Amino acid sequence: MRITPTRGPRRRRLRDSAASRRRRQVAGIALLLLGASVLAFGIVAGRADPPSPVPVEPDGRTAVPTTSFYQSPWVLYGRVDDPRRPPSIEEVGCRAVGGLQLPTQPDDPSTYGSRVVDDVPISAVALLGRSGQDAALACSAAGTYGPLWLMPASEARPFTATGIAIVGALLLVAAALTHPSTTEPPRRWWQAWVRRRTGRSRLADLDADR
Repeated sequence: MRITPTRGPRRRRLRDSAASRRRRQVAGIALLLLGASVLAFGIVAGRADPPSPVPVEPDGRTAVPTTSFYQSPWVLYGRVDDPRRPPSIEEVGCRAVGGLQLPTQPDDPSTYGSRVVDDVPISAVALLGRSGQDAALACSAAGTYGPLWLMPASEARPFTATGIAIVGALLLVAAALTHPSTTEPPRRWWQAWVRRRTGRSRLADLDADR
């Protein structure tokens, strides 16, 4: 009587392996598309020009252009006696309205540097974050500190854009590590190398026994 071994467990393993490979293919393609999109967006954001400086009306309301989350925040510059101890934005006579943010002020606004407008040196007075819709700066009797200007915090590219590009590159690496087409060939090469080494070791043992 001949007993034929069952192939049920082996077939189940093959089916599970095929399903796992399909899932890895889908995940790898999804990560590839997402990573390429994020990387492209980060590169475009890093090359975007900073917003143009905005002259501020000392008596009136000045509209502030909308900025994106990856752009540098606004800084209010004006003429002050001591750049390290500038007056507060309220003392200057201005206030942020609408979609203009007013974050916690730094201890030393002079870290944002100074500018020269029409041969007049102006220094950082207040940090005014990023601006959304209907953002404006309303001032009253602020001519003493004029000329007043809103300028980007730095001409350097913001780290946010660089961070977006880094995330995109990491997603591409994750896609390469997930997709079977990039992980299976090295594994086959490694297995073949191990088999060759194991075969050589066995031949060496047989020769030694002889």
